Amino acid sequence: MKEQLQLPTSKIRWPQGNKVEVGHDVDFVYIMRKDGKFAMSPIANEIAADYGMDNETVKQSLLEEYDTFFAKLADIFKWGYSSKGNFELHLFDPDELESAIRVKSTALPIVSLDPLLNQGVYEHKVSRGYFLGGKKDFGQVPRPDNESLSTQAQGIAESLDTSPASVVEDDIFSGESVIASLNELLSHGVNIQKVIPGIQVGNPKKLSKMELSVDPVVEYNTIDGADILNKVDLGDPRDYLLGASGLVLQLPDGEFGRAPYILPFVSTTARASIPADIEKDFAEKVLQANLEFFQNVQTKTGAPLLLKHMDHNFTVLMHQMHGVDSNAEMVQIVVWLMKNINSFWGTTIEQGEFQEKLVTLKLPQNIAFLDVNGTLFPDESMDGYIDQLDIDLFKDTMAKAKEKGVLVGICSDSPLPQLLEIAEKLGVDGPILAENGNLLYNAGHTLTLSTLSEIDEAKKQIGAVATSLGFQQTRDCVAPEFGGEPIGAKSSIWAFGANRETSITVFGPSKLISVLGTQFSSHNSSFSVDCSPEYHYFAIHPGENYKKNKGLALDTLSVYGHNIVMIGNSMSDWVEPEQGVICAFVGGARISSDVSQKAAYVSDKPVIKGVIDILEKM
Repeated sequence: MKEQLQLPTSKIRWPQGNKVEVGHDVDFVYIMRKDGKFAMSPIANEIAADYGMDNETVKQSLLEEYDTFFAKLADIFKWGYSSKGNFELHLFDPDELESAIRVKSTALPIVSLDPLLNQGVYEHKVSRGYFLGGKKDFGQVPRPDNESLSTQAQGIAESLDTSPASVVEDDIFSGESVIASLNELLSHGVNIQKVIPGIQVGNPKKLSKMELSVDPVVEYNTIDGADILNKVDLGDPRDYLLGASGLVLQLPDGEFGRAPYILPFVSTTARASIPADIEKDFAEKVLQANLEFFQNVQTKTGAPLLLKHMDHNFTVLMHQMHGVDSNAEMVQIVVWLMKNINSFWGTTIEQGEFQEKLVTLKLPQNIAFLDVNGTLFPDESMDGYIDQLDIDLFKDTMAKAKEKGVLVGICSDSPLPQLLEIAEKLGVDGPILAENGNLLYNAGHTLTLSTLSEIDEAKKQIGAVATSLGFQQTRDCVAPEFGGEPIGAKSSIWAFGANRETSITVFGPSKLISVLGTQFSSHNSSFSVDCSPEYHYFAIHPGENYKKNKGLALDTLSVYGHNIVMIGNSMSDWVEPEQGVICAFVGGARISSDVSQKAAYVSDKPVIKGVIDILEKM
């Protein structure tokens, strides 16, 4: 007799009792609380106030449609987790969990980390903050629009005045979040008697080491000793409805937004263990359920749900990331997202990865970048000489700027090693933007912002042209202002500029430079050419217009929340002020009259004396 094929099963359960044991016959469990009243009440308030409707009637309509949305969501989860094997969706009533928590806290005052448990308690309003895309967190942050965690904890400690208290949390999974919150409260003198999670998955060892009493309402474990964290995950339905709540994300300018646990906002694989190969399909199904929710609410209430009716921090995210007006209809937004899911998700991932890398640099908030050639010393300088008295005065001025929270850095076309040398000479300890804004350095860490593709192939082409003209390559050299030997017009040798990582420079006779300029004049928009036969210099830079590369890099830092001043001497140091970069120029700067009028300040003093003048007047 042939063995029958056993198909995976999917079940919805309302677990009873305080211990839930997951056996070998269940491959995956997803836990949810039915959070309808909490999620829909604030939205109902906004709609009723905006359209002059009865609040209770609107709320009832929303709750009915939210129940329908939840039923669809449950089916999507069953489909999404089917590849994991036998699946169970476990549901809990938040009111019942809250009642049990209050019983367990006995007569102790409650410090709540759970947004749903917010009546008659001390609220420590905390969230875990994530980079865009939701794949990586950067630690505990206050819930958006609330005071710092330290201020909140201090206020709670003062209110309790050493009285013992219970700390309650909706769930404990890995334990990292609750441990961080407990340490914050303890550091401010909160006397924690016990910790009461609504749902605890496993037994985090780090929490046990804190030697605090942990008394969960519901505790999940496995029967067969398998790792419970591999078999269970949890979330709330509101995290899948656009604008109801969601993951706290840091936006490029440093503000916080909230986003649902689906593409193109957040990786559902990272946040809810949905298999990566169906992540997009999962998102499309959830977006369709969103669309039907918003359509049905509009039919029942007779008025459209608008972006401004939803969670404020979702509105902030949609406006900043996608330029969506707060009066846009949610139905239109969902349709728009469904059509553009791939491009939006690609942008989100890129920005999230950039955020992670930028954080490693630990950049200061306020930076004054200085150009080098023509700004710190004259363009015609062959040795980069700066008078020692000027250097001493410059160092004093930098120290005063630093006392006021402004660090001085360097922004130049030169390679990083040369710029590090001049930074050491001048005592500059701020960030360095090298190679025309392509390479960002700070405190021993480097981040590539843009780079020239196929550098090696371009170098081979340059070498071939030089050989065909009878010129001989010598070892890589540095510019004369950094101690290099100049290559004369009649020389028979040429060299690549030393230490370049993202671009190419060539020093050589005028004839070679002219031919290279012609050879590379026909190119696509992925790179641009700087050809100066009179200065025996040729360069290839990433980007369509290398003259704008500095500005693009500075604008990027401004968009990501840094206050930037650029001090230079030419149009290459000018940034249009749309993103907030402030530009100033030393005396004798080669700038247009229009830029001269737009600039924050133009000194009447040349080179480093002008830099000192600008720093003093900032």
